[in-house]
Amino acid sequence: MLLFARIHSPLSVRGALLSFVVATAGCGSGSEVLTGPSAVTGAVWQLRSLELPTGLVTVGRPENFTVEFRAANAFSAKADCNACAGSYSISGESLTIGPLACTRAFCGAASADVAFLDILSNAQKFGVRGTELSLESPKGIARFGR
Repeated sequence: MLLFARIHSPLSVRGALLSFVVATAGCGSGSEVLTGPSAVTGAVWQLRSLELPTGLVTVGRPENFTVEFRAANAFSAKADCNACAGSYSISGESLTIGPLACTRAFCGAASADVAFLDILSNAQKFGVRGTELSLESPKGIARFGR
């Protein structure tokens, strides 16, 4: 937003600046990153992308890869054909998940279940921007949507 004004005195400068600040105060980008337990609870998050240090992994059925953060630090995940449960803890933007108890079915050689669980089990940081949740670990980054 551009503001053009003819300014004749120091008072006009202050008035113009005050008008500009008031006019733009509600124009936030909506891109602030939310942290804390309330940012992740109350939704089942579905995988959107999985990025490993070696590159982006194509996930054939992203609806089979979900996470849910519940009250009392309860955590559950669906990792392709396996289900997991455990706990989580959050402090600011720091996140720890696990230990996880998971079923151990073989989901197929093309499944990303092992890489997905590696990221979850080694998660260190998270953030929510809009409807996207990012979990970051030394093993990679998992991005989810609501």
